Amino acid sequence: MYNKNKLLILMVVLLAYTCSNLEKQGADPQPQVSWNVPTEVSGGLKGGDIGKIQKQVNVFAWETFLAINWPALSNQSGVPDTTKTIADHGPRVWETWKETSEVYLEDGQKPAPWGQNTTLPGLKKGIKVLSRWSKNDEFLNDDLQPTKANKTLLGTLTDQDSNIVYYEIRLNEVLFDYIVQNGYYNASTQAKAKLISAPAGSMLIKAAWKQLDSSEVKNYLVVDAYVSDDPDRKNAKYQLKKMGLVGLHIMHKTPDAPQWIWSTHEQVQNLQGIHPSFNNPDCTNCPVNQQTKPGIPNQVVRDKAIDPATQQLNQEVQGLLGTAKLAQYELIGAQWPIPSMKRDSNPNTVFEVAPTLLANSTMETFIQNSSSCMGCHAMARTVNPDDFVAADFSFTFSDARPVLSINKIALPPQQNGSIYPAAQWKSIVRGYDLTICTYELLPKNVPVAKLHCGSCHLDAGTDPDAAWWVGMRDSRNYPTRQDITRRINKCFTNSLNGVALCPDTATTNKDMNALIDYMSWLDTQAKTIPKPLNPFPAIPTLVGDTIRGKSIFLQKCAFCHQRDGQGRYESNTYYRPALWGARSYNQSAGFYQEVGMLAAFIHGNMPLGSGGVLTPQEATDLAYYIKGKRRPVRKNNK
Repeated sequence: MYNKNKLLILMVVLLAYTCSNLEKQGADPQPQVSWNVPTEVSGGLKGGDIGKIQKQVNVFAWETFLAINWPALSNQSGVPDTTKTIADHGPRVWETWKETSEVYLEDGQKPAPWGQNTTLPGLKKGIKVLSRWSKNDEFLNDDLQPTKANKTLLGTLTDQDSNIVYYEIRLNEVLFDYIVQNGYYNASTQAKAKLISAPAGSMLIKAAWKQLDSSEVKNYLVVDAYVSDDPDRKNAKYQLKKMGLVGLHIMHKTPDAPQWIWSTHEQVQNLQGIHPSFNNPDCTNCPVNQQTKPGIPNQVVRDKAIDPATQQLNQEVQGLLGTAKLAQYELIGAQWPIPSMKRDSNPNTVFEVAPTLLANSTMETFIQNSSSCMGCHAMARTVNPDDFVAADFSFTFSDARPVLSINKIALPPQQNGSIYPAAQWKSIVRGYDLTICTYELLPKNVPVAKLHCGSCHLDAGTDPDAAWWVGMRDSRNYPTRQDITRRINKCFTNSLNGVALCPDTATTNKDMNALIDYMSWLDTQAKTIPKPLNPFPAIPTLVGDTIRGKSIFLQKCAFCHQRDGQGRYESNTYYRPALWGARSYNQSAGFYQEVGMLAAFIHGNMPLGSGGVLTPQEATDLAYYIKGKRRPVRKNNK
């Protein structure tokens, strides 16, 4: 038997060994206030303990935030001034990075070298310029980034003083060098790329700023900035304002995270405190997290509370920061890719993620309950107009210029001289209008569903990958007028869950004639566009998994169609269609009857504008998941 001394020695040795192993495994590392940017999450991302890794990711997020918010050297962009403390004044490291407007220039010319920041004519050098009034670029890729929920209103955020929030997007030297060395700042060059893959160490930030009054300055990271809401940056009239940082997104690529690590911070008084910036605690009937008209404050609430473990970490870091202004900021969360055993056989756009959803109240204000950083950014694409090429989770690549021409039918229909008699042209235009506003213009025929013909036949029937209408009047497809009438009526009764426009033999129904005239007009416009062999790009016949389909839906579909699949119709206006339920198609529709057809449509066209981001298996999993949801049964149409 061991005596007490030997037993004590053994216990000490085992304890030391255990602590050493825990340290190697990254057991709850303590955050360090330092100018050194971490290169990888302590302990790595592999392993089965998601909660433990999440703590390590959160520390990584905080350390990244602190390092890039260190005061910068005045004569060297992106380099911390190690003679200063984090509490000292001056531009932060990330503020000396390149703004994307300095990288993607008009006509695709090469940007100025790193360290040479451009100044707009008439403005004082060295003062920040803020001209974005949305997280994404309202003027370049607004439709591609689904951060809005209401089509009728801008995606601006307005504080309780009726001032809009301004944004900027900046990238570090590693990412800048990658873009310049490959010529991706030029759209013509970028369009030839088969793969966009930034190196580890690349970082990109999105910052949100609000106008401050004198009483608020002490609580914010503060800058003097020229602000304007004019999209013409060069000719805009700027006003010098004192601005405070209210939100910061950080994308950070590491060797373990080819889908990047996503962290987001906010100022602590955004939604709470004595006078919250974006919430009126005295208002009992203010609609929450909804877009508003210009000048009307948004009433913002956090859809999901900050995780308790993250709150505890926030308190620890804020304690370390003491009286520094950065102590007035908090980590909302950090999202990371769960390493997959099959990563080598799948593109980077296939992933599992933790946590499932993540939103910043100043950037995903209106879609918080369905926002996933990685899921949304998976649909980022290059400027290649013909094929989907993933842009490595960054929408900024699509800002490259010059704008490339696309061989497609121009909409809305424009009359060329007197080619068409007035009555016929009026019918063509009516057909187009019916295509894009079906249920609104034909409430008797589509009384319940909130769908358009263009919900499936995208771009008003002009998208070759979405069962376009070119060739519908070809006698080989529908030999007689009765055949095409019957086909259109079937869409109304099944895909629109409604009522047929007219008897199949009718020839005088104005709305039916308008749709047919519009289809005939499309044929005349598409003479130079080759017709695809299939209504949708073909994919292999696979078996879907509804559990995987649900996970994919939450990551890559919910931000448009909502978590419940009911679409977005704020202000009673169609923005994104319902995928199931009373407002969707019924069980007699082709998308329900033929799950392979739905899978092919999803793969070729979804997410909207980024067809091809989903693998055939992902598209099939989604199709099976959507098919399993409740939807109407066709009623007697007579």
